[in-house]
Amino acid sequence: MGDSRDVNSMSTTVLADDINPEHFFREKVMDAQSRQNLKLPDNVEFYLVTLLCDYVKAKEDPTEHADCLALTLKKALEGSYGEKVLLFKHIGDTALYFSGFFKDSLNRKCYDLSYYAMMGESAYQQLAALMSSQSTYGRTMSEMYGELSGHFSPAVEVLMDVSEQTTGQDQSSGIDLLNVYSHWLATESDKLGRDLLEEGVIPVPVKKGSYQ
Repeated sequence: MGDSRDVNSMSTTVLADDINPEHFFREKVMDAQSRQNLKLPDNVEFYLVTLLCDYVKAKEDPTEHADCLALTLKKALEGSYGEKVLLFKHIGDTALYFSGFFKDSLNRKCYDLSYYAMMGESAYQQLAALMSSQSTYGRTMSEMYGELSGHFSPAVEVLMDVSEQTTGQDQSSGIDLLNVYSHWLATESDKLGRDLLEEGVIPVPVKKGSYQ
């Protein structure tokens, strides 16, 4: 599968350069924020670096789980406290990573980026509520997941940039304008808007109900 090769390519880059993955991805996340004129909260920045390290070590293809989020959500809503925490985290992480690294594969799926953003934001918000407690650990984790929910879209933009830098998929080369424009319509992402402008396309939002 083309998408899984992106993961393998990223993993090979890290290993071939004999670089500590945490240091490697921290630098990439920092550089991406600078290019996108973004500044994520420290908790979100740290979480993205950890997420990238976890996925680059993963043995499985992340895209295999992206279509099952609705089913996972059902299990989370019906599960015990411990199951809810694990499953909502899985939903949030999958939606976040998939949106940033595999947005092009959405052409072959029934959902667009706005669906994954909704799922990810909601999952992290649920985690924030679940882990809110009187303990220091609970309050810390609740704050972090709350920030992830509130900064989901800019976090995705940072991951998009990291994806381009680590897999060699430069959006300015061979860009699929129709694909990018459709994703921009769904999310109104600042990054995707800039990508379109660089290609000479002025993104214009379409009002709901304005077309037949």
